[in-house]
Amino acid sequence: MNVSQASQNSIWPRRAEYHVLTYAEEGFAPLNIHTRDSTLSKEQLVQFAALVNDRNEVGSLYPYAAVSAVPRAVIRDLQDAHALRHYIEEFFRANANSIRAKKVLLDFRTPSVPWFVATAIQDAVACPDAAFIEEVVVVNDTAP
Repeated sequence: MNVSQASQNSIWPRRAEYHVLTYAEEGFAPLNIHTRDSTLSKEQLVQFAALVNDRNEVGSLYPYAAVSAVPRAVIRDLQDAHALRHYIEEFFRANANSIRAKKVLLDFRTPSVPWFVATAIQDAVACPDAAFIEEVVVVNDTAP
């Protein structure tokens, strides 16, 4: 698996090639950015984010949009690399079992990528279910 970093601007022209994993926060957040070209309404995004956060588990908009999300609290409140790793691995399992995306964008900017996110990603890509994925790109606007 190839793991790299890219700025949003550099990856944006190829965004349709990827399934996005972000956090369930509605508003001016990565969830809205990555669903802007979909047919989903604002109300549907609000409901999706609330569902993911209420259930405290990974959710997906697939097949309506190539976007999945971890609970907001793991990014904004907990800031716990181990907890985030668990959710990323949960997504990797769901991807291997049903979504089947070969390329994944991880967008956990708040607006930059916190240190614990980098640690969680590094650890999560080693899980067996991640082997199905050929390419992981971490969206980081400080990347080249």
